[in-house]
Amino acid sequence: MSTHSPARDPTRRTVRLLNAVAFSRGLIFLIPVIVPYFADHVGLGFRDFLASEAVFAATMVAMEVPSGWLGDVWGRKRVIVLGGLVAALGAALFLPADSFLDAAVAQALVGVGIALYSGADSALLYDCLAAHGREGRFRRLEGRRHGLGLYAVALSSVVGAGLYAIDPAWPVWGMVAAYLATAGFALAIVEPPRVRQARRWATPDLRSLWASHRGVLAVIAAGAVLFAATSVGMWSQQPYYAHLGIGERWFGLLMAAGYLAGGLAGQFGHLLDRRLGPAGALAGLWAVLAAAYGVTGLLPGYHGVVLLLVGSVVWGAGWPLVQTAINRRISSARRATVLSAAALAIKLTFIPLSAAAGWLAEGHGITVAIAGLAGFLAVVGLAGALSLWRAPTSPANTNGPGYWPFSPR
Repeated sequence: MSTHSPARDPTRRTVRLLNAVAFSRGLIFLIPVIVPYFADHVGLGFRDFLASEAVFAATMVAMEVPSGWLGDVWGRKRVIVLGGLVAALGAALFLPADSFLDAAVAQALVGVGIALYSGADSALLYDCLAAHGREGRFRRLEGRRHGLGLYAVALSSVVGAGLYAIDPAWPVWGMVAAYLATAGFALAIVEPPRVRQARRWATPDLRSLWASHRGVLAVIAAGAVLFAATSVGMWSQQPYYAHLGIGERWFGLLMAAGYLAGGLAGQFGHLLDRRLGPAGALAGLWAVLAAAYGVTGLLPGYHGVVLLLVGSVVWGAGWPLVQTAINRRISSARRATVLSAAALAIKLTFIPLSAAAGWLAEGHGITVAIAGLAGFLAVVGLAGALSLWRAPTSPANTNGPGYWPFSPR
């Protein structure tokens, strides 16, 4: 009789709790009504709202890698619990906020809490599976977990608007409860044994990473470009809807549809990997995204509403693929740090890319900006394909089928 039946699976409880963490942290009930909430209840116009969002983004950038390092030296479970508590405190501060300073402090605390999650949950899942020799299940389970988080955002996009109509404070209280639930679920996890990183910043390790993990850096770079482009595409949706004359009442439902599509892509993305291989899957997602943005920008119309949602599909299917590639090459001692660095690379790439798209949109219209984003993806994708085609085959790349663009061991 098999010893891997569900009833005897020692990883099953941890996987369920991490799924619950992903779902609860995705319940961002304020997201579909955050602009009117800030206008009506904090007293901030759209420009000040964007400035508070910049504070949130800057906090995320500043904390991304340090939070991953903290997870490696202090424990992944502990930083997830701490992240849930800090995010809940930040969300609660939206309630009494009545100035830009109040909003900025609340945004910064939420940013710190979310940054603490980054990388720690994925690293914890991989370590749990590795402790029982089941690393091969990571891609499918991480995709499902990623999908659950996107389902939660889709659900909260619909529910949050309804809660706001009843009482504007309810979406905020919903977020506080969701972040506290995240901490509670994480607290119940039994963290597997792992190699612990020394409690110091080790500069020589950066040189070692460059010398021995160039493939990891290539994955991080590819993910930074691809997923920064999906983020720019997401923020381009509402101006595009306005360009087509679509009313604001549809924005929340369209956002929910995008996150639902992304959740399905995350849950079933491993099937695409199985059919095309990791390299083929990532290349296919890249090409589809560039084509979708190209048609949307060059041939504007209602079909573009659907095509812009392709960005959510690419994010849903592609991010677990990239995480798998990183996890298979990085030791447990630095796993959360490197995963956080990958998330940081996306944010850093997003900054100039979004600025360029904004400049194009302001001067030439949103359709030109989206077409420019497609052109950028096409040029970078072609350059990457040529560099891989010209690269000589090394012994490291002949050790089995590998996980894009290098072998897993």
